[in-house]
Formats: sequence, C-alpha cells, structure tokens
Amino acid sequence: MIRTFFIYDNFEIYSLATTGWKKDTHRHDFFELLYIVVGSGVHTLNHNQYTYQARDLYFLTPQDQHSFRTNTPTQFHCLRFLPGFFQDSQETSVLENIFNYHNQVQGRLLLPPTEAQFCESLIQQIVQESLDTKKNSLIVIRHLMAAMLEIIKRNVTTGRHPNVDQALKIDSILQYIRTHNASPWRLKKSQIAQHFNISEHYLYEYFKKHLDTTPQAFITKTKLHIIQEKLRQSHLSFTDISHELGFKDSSHFNKFVKKHTGQPPSKLRIILAEGSKTRIDL
Repeated sequence: MIRTFFIYDNFEIYSLATTGWKKDTHRHDFFELLYIVVGSGVHTLNHNQYTYQARDLYFLTPQDQHSFRTNTPTQFHCLRFLPGFFQDSQETSVLENIFNYHNQVQGRLLLPPTEAQFCESLIQQIVQESLDTKKNSLIVIRHLMAAMLEIIKRNVTTGRHPNVDQALKIDSILQYIRTHNASPWRLKKSQIAQHFNISEHYLYEYFKKHLDTTPQAFITKTKLHIIQEKLRQSHLSFTDISHELGFKDSSHFNKFVKKHTGQPPSKLRIILAEGSKTRIDL
C-alpha cells in the first residue's frame, strides 16, 4: 500500500538539504510546489522517470504519486498547502483539474525564462517570510502564492505538447463531471457522450486508456470525495448533503455511502472527525 503523508496546517514549508537520499513512492493529502535549489537525481512522477536538476519546478496534487533518488547533493523547498489555504474554494479544484492530466504525461513545469526567474524570486520571498514570522506573514504568503500559481496555470493551460488535444479533451470531460456532480441525469454515459459528441463505447475506452478507470468509477469516486469533505462540515445535515449532491432523498444518500465506504454517514462522520485529516480509501 502506498504511504500517504499529511499536514495539519493550511500552509507549511518543508526544506531539505541532503547528500544521499531516497524517498519511496508516496502521495500527499495536500498540494505541493516543489522547487529544486541545487542538485541532480531522479524524480519518478506517476510511474514516469525524470532527471531533475537545479531550478526545476514541479506542482503536485493529492492525486499524484512520486518518489525521489538523489545523485548529487540536493537542496529543495516544498511549499505545501491544503484546500482551505485559499479563501476561494474553487481555486484548488481548478488546480487539480489542470494538473490531473499534466502530471500523467509531463514532468517539470516549463516556464519562459523571465517568468521562471520571477517564480524563483517569489519562492525565495515566501521562504524568507515564513522564517521571519512577521505580523500578517500568512496573508502575504497567500498573495505571493496566488500570484505564482496564476503564472503557472496560464503556462500549463496555454502550453503545447504532442498530446494537447487529448489533454484538453480529458480535462474538459473531468471538469464536466465535477461541475455536474449534483445532477445525476447529466452524468449518464449517454449524456456525457452526447455533450462531447462521442460514442458511449469511445467514452469508456477513453477513460480506460488515459485514466485506467471507467467513467462510472470516476464519477463515484468524485462524489465520495465531495461527500467526505461535506461530512467534515458538522453544520451540514445528511438531508442537506443529499440534496446538494442530487440524491432523491437521505435514504438513497445513506445507502450510497454505506455501499461504497462500508460505513453509514453517521459513523463515517465520526471517523473523519476523530482522524481530523484522515481520508477513507475509496
């Protein structure tokens, strides 16, 4: 089983300088901007191997799996944040959508030289700000991070690589599913296929090829992740959650949760509360 690492604050910085280091394959429950200050080695991201070097920049989401092996003395900064770090809850959804495909087929971020230098200066400023712990430093860090992520987003979404048409297609389908998670009829295979002008068979094969899953499995997993986040919000009743996610009633909601997690919503809420940052494997 792949190990999952957690953080317990909305934002933290993890820096490391090492002469010989190997990190086995793992994943995070947070987002991570990974910057290589100096050094070289191998970074395996989602089963693809990349040779890293100084000034490389990666952006990792909770869906990514990666490992490290250093070849020469390496120093790096990891800027980590949870979805609650940004006041706009849509921000992390957008980031996850953009990088869901990018990190499957591409390694480090490719930025124009001037923008790469600007991002490096922002990272240095963020690291310094976190060390100084001045008044309102977290607010300053949030704004610096937001600026850097905007630069990264526009380069990833406008970049061109051999599989750009496939990337745009799969990203569009995934975004469609997330957008309509409360409208079950829109998530029928026939409706998705019709919306993107493809056959139902092609839709199935497309998911198997690019995500190694089925459309229905992805829809179910997406809905379960949303349910977990909503269950953490103790002020929401099961009736409220079932209504927001398009279930006919709370009874259908209860059966869905029990079927896919093995726990009724009431018990699952307690487990999530006790575990704080725990995620139930789906």
